[in-house]
This record gives sequence, structure tokens and C-alpha cells, in this order.
Amino acid sequence: MPKVSEEHREAMRRRIQDAALACVARKGFAAASMADIVAEAGLSAGAVYVYYKGKEQLTVDVGRRVLEERLAILDVLGDSTPVPPPHEVIPAIMAGLPKTQFFPGIALQVWGEAVHSEQLGEVAQTIIAEVTSHISGYLAAWLASARALEHDDAAAEARRLAPAVVGLVQGYIVQVAFAGGGIEERYLDSVRALLQAL
Repeated sequence: MPKVSEEHREAMRRRIQDAALACVARKGFAAASMADIVAEAGLSAGAVYVYYKGKEQLTVDVGRRVLEERLAILDVLGDSTPVPPPHEVIPAIMAGLPKTQFFPGIALQVWGEAVHSEQLGEVAQTIIAEVTSHISGYLAAWLASARALEHDDAAAEARRLAPAVVGLVQGYIVQVAFAGGGIEERYLDSVRALLQAL
């Protein structure tokens, strides 16, 4: 039996993830079933279950994929010289989120389910910790560069600031989902003003 390449496995995961995005966007997280996702992907149930045991695991992978694409930018910027300031970087990261299918609606639905699902709750905590770590790493690089702080001092200050910056990103997702009326640019403008004070 021939071996399946990693490229093939990744392509299959992406196909299934894209099907999940389409189903959840159309029906909502609670109403979309694995049977719906299997049908949307055009695969057999067995083929889908090789990669994902359930909707929760699949949805978390979709969210992680979207976030990793945005967070990779932070890692690159943290290595830049000079490191661009947070009032430019963080709003740019936020502005890219609603352009995806996952944000804001599906993310909020999953967060809501995470309150009741121990499995989703644990994964949500892990993802928030990963996001916080990326933001903290970027902030530490910026503080060391812009403020000439020693490495340990920059890292400590970045850890102190990172939870609030993560909260700004989460708040943006909520505002975009519910506030309407051009809130995106108003929110981004207020975030720029807040972060410029750092």
C-alpha cells in the first residue's frame, strides 16, 4: 500500500476545514453536524474521521489555522529593525481578522460553546495562551528596541501588557460582530490612540 504524503494529508485537512467553515457559516456552530461537513467536503465519513474525530476538534483547527496566519506577522515584525510600534502593528493584525470566514461570527459561536464544553474550554485557554505568547514576544522586541530596555525588563513589561492587548483584539471581534455602523475603523482608531500612549 503506497504511503500518503504529508502534502496530501495537509490538503485533505484543508479541504475538510474549508467544508467546516462553509457549514458553520451557513448553519451556525450548534446546528452544523459532522454529517453536514462530510457532505460539504464530498468525502466519505471514514475519510473525514481519519483526520477529525468531531466538530469541536475540527473547528479548533480551523481557528488555529486562521490565527497562525495572522500571528506569524508578529514574529516577522519582532525581528525587524526597527521594530514597528504597537499602535501600527496591533490594529493591522485586527483589521485582517474580519476578512476571514472564521472571524467574527464563528469565533464567537465557538467561544460561547466553550463556556459549556470542557474540551472546547481547555482548547480555548490553550489558544489564548498561544496568542498571548506571540503578542508578548513582539512587545518585548519592541520595548527592547524602542525603549532600550534590557532583555529581562522588556520581557517582564511585555508579559504585563500582553493580556490587555489580547483583550483589545477580542473586543474588536465582539464589536465587529454586534456594533455595526462602521465600528471597525472607529475601534481601530481608538486602539491606535490607546497604544500610542505606551
